Amino acid sequence: MNKVSLLLFVLVLFSLPVRAWDWGVEGGVDLSRFKASKGLMSQDNRVGWFVGAKFKCEIPMPNLGFDVALLYNQNRLSYTNKGMEAHKNLHMFVVPLNLRYDYEVAQSFNVYMATGPQWNWYVSKSDIGGIGKMHHSFFDWNIGAGFEILKHVQLGFNYNIPLGKMGELNNVDLEGRTWNFRAAYFF
Repeated sequence: MNKVSLLLFVLVLFSLPVRAWDWGVEGGVDLSRFKASKGLMSQDNRVGWFVGAKFKCEIPMPNLGFDVALLYNQNRLSYTNKGMEAHKNLHMFVVPLNLRYDYEVAQSFNVYMATGPQWNWYVSKSDIGGIGKMHHSFFDWNIGAGFEILKHVQLGFNYNIPLGKMGELNNVDLEGRTWNFRAAYFF
């Protein structure tokens, strides 16, 4: 996704009249799979976590709204190079911006679906053990669903699809596909 498309998406969302804003905190677990080349990546590239602030609003269209979050995310990258194994923690700030569809099942129970872009800023040293480097920013696309109880507690999952490479490892593009399991509390 190019920057112009992302800017248009953000401008359309923020130009819509807002009926209600809610804010809260969100945290969760990432189950990631980093992909470069065979034999270079190990299988323990899976567990990470995230935490941060989340905002949600409804727009005056039936069941539609959007949410945006500012999250600190940490994943662990494990790799092998010439028989040596190394590990690196990946520290990022993540901003997902999702269009939501909410459906009220009961008075205090909603289900939702969400989709939208996610901008990731890598904040650690970009060098990966002398065999590669991370890009300072990259994009993903989120697809997710979940439920909300009592208009305060939200539980859900997302799948992040990379829209470009995260970096390079041994001159091979590095990308990550991630399942996120998340919980949020709105005040």
